[in-house]
Formats: sequence, C-alpha cells, structure tokens
Amino acid sequence: MSLMDLFKSGGAKSSVETFKTRHTDEFADSVLLELKSVATEAVKRAIEARESRYMKAVLDESYFVLDSLVITPKDRDIAQKFDEFLTTHEAVDPQFRRQFFQQVIQREYRSSRGSSVRVPPEFEANVQLGQDSLDNLTSEEGFQIALKGRRISFTVEASLSGPLKREAPAGRFGKAFSTQPPGAPTLDEAAAFSGQPGDNPPRSNRKLEIKLTDALGDSQHTLVLPALIGREPEPMCKQYGLTPLRVESTFVSRQQLVVLEVAGQVYYFLPDSASLSCVRADGLVLEKLKLYALDATTSTVLRSGIPPEGVSANHLQGSNADYAVIQLSLAGHKGTPRPKAGA
Repeated sequence: MSLMDLFKSGGAKSSVETFKTRHTDEFADSVLLELKSVATEAVKRAIEARESRYMKAVLDESYFVLDSLVITPKDRDIAQKFDEFLTTHEAVDPQFRRQFFQQVIQREYRSSRGSSVRVPPEFEANVQLGQDSLDNLTSEEGFQIALKGRRISFTVEASLSGPLKREAPAGRFGKAFSTQPPGAPTLDEAAAFSGQPGDNPPRSNRKLEIKLTDALGDSQHTLVLPALIGREPEPMCKQYGLTPLRVESTFVSRQQLVVLEVAGQVYYFLPDSASLSCVRADGLVLEKLKLYALDATTSTVLRSGIPPEGVSANHLQGSNADYAVIQLSLAGHKGTPRPKAGA
C-alpha cells in the first residue's frame, strides 16, 4: 500500500503516546497522612500540658481552643518539595493551601480525661522554616534512615487557649437572655424567645442605623429590629425572622452580631454561633451571649475579627477588607459618635 493510500484510509489506527510521570497523588497522600499523625500528637501534647492544672469536673464542662499549629519541615529536601507542591497547586487554585490543611486538622480533639479542643472554622495552619529546614541530610542520618526506613518529615507545635465554659444546649439566640449586663433591668422570660424555629422574637418599630466599612468600602444601612449582622446571616434570618446585613470581610463570623429590643431597651450581643468577637471603641472585647445596652444618644463602634481571648495591634491595624468596622446607632439620634476602633 502506498503512502497516499495510507493517508486516504486515515491510517491503520490513531495512537496516543503516554509518558511516565511522577505520581504526585502518592506524594500528597503520604504527606497528608503524616501531617494528620504529627498534628494529632502535637495537639495531644498541648492538651496534656494544660489539662493537668484542672479538675476533671472542670474539663467536662469546658473546652480549649486551638490557637495555632506550626508545621516545620525537618530538612532542606523536604522543605523544597513541600513548598513546590503547595505553590504549584496554588497557581491553579488560590484556595488549595487552605483546603489541603483543612484535611489535616480535625474539627475537635478529645483526651481520655474529658478535655476537648475545638478548632475555629476560620483556622489555618502555618508552615514555617526552622534551622533544620535549611540543612541537608548528613551521611550518618541517611545511613540511619536506610536502616530504619523512612523518618518523620515534619515537626508540629500546637498552642491552645482556654478553657472556656461550654454553652448550654439551648437555642442559638434564646440562651443570650440568661446573662444580664450590669445595671440592666431584669428581662421578662415571656419577652425572650426559645430559639426554636417558629418562636421568633417580636418585631419592633425601632430602626437601627448602621455605617459599615468593609471590603466594599463605606455604606449606610437602616435595619428594622431585630437584626442579624455577619458574613452569612441570611439562613439564620429566615429561620428566626431577623433582618439581615451581610458584611464582606475576611475575619467576621457567619452570624456575628444580634441587635434587638426588649422592654423598650435596645441590646446587642454575640450569638453562641459566633466564632470571633468584636472590640468596642473603648477597648472592650464583647463576651459571647452577654447583652450590651445600646446608648440611645451616641453611636457604638465595633471592629470585627477579634479572637475571644483579646485584641492585638494586628487586629487594629489590619485593613477593612480583613477587619470590618460596624457603627451602630438608633435611627434619629443626634448624639456625637464615638471614635472608631482602629482603621
């Protein structure tokens, strides 16, 4: 058969050349499995270091919070391979690093003594280079690995805060009425709603003026009370009959702040679903499920994204794209607003 006949017939068969390449999935699986193991051991060490200070009765009714998890490669080769793995995939998916480490960390850890460590939804592990990360394996270390098999590639250190008292198993919002602000009148139990779907708080004629500064810039909003402010307030608002206000910032809880009127007084508070707190202009960090009276003559300025244990200079100096500023005032007031809680 001539070459022309071969072209006319389309060839005997089409072929695809397959090349042998490195199995990156196997590398990812092995790294992921090891990181899960060493991270769990790091959290276990942190629990054991803290729980020995407390009676078991206290541990049973409280929990610790995972503050940080620092991962350090143990030699230069591991550091280079792992960095290449992360940066290569981040070029395709900017959220890859966050998603990868979410597979490493459990949502909660427990010890045999009853200690519980909770991991905030926004938590991210950190990869840092240590002195060992810059050194190559010595010939002696290589020989020991050849004899004993593969060595651990990473070290992990965990730090915890707490303990914090567990919230009672009540509804997301109804439990808030059990804690009264100093000097506030006693709230009638009938005025509180149970926090169950359908048991919505009564609508109010009061309106809330909000000046919001977030990733989208400055904006003005008027909300009918009760209202819920946060990164994803809509689902909870539909369930409980609240007015939503969405905040576009990195460090803000899905349900960050509830504002409502009870017995003629307007209060704001953090619901038990809030993983982050807010700092007020006077430096006060809001406590979860504690009512704060809103002054009718002045505006109240809050900055989001504050961890429950306190505020640092980073939170106050961060951009509004990360830490939103929420200024609350009752509609129609003519008081002087307080200064902002950082810019």
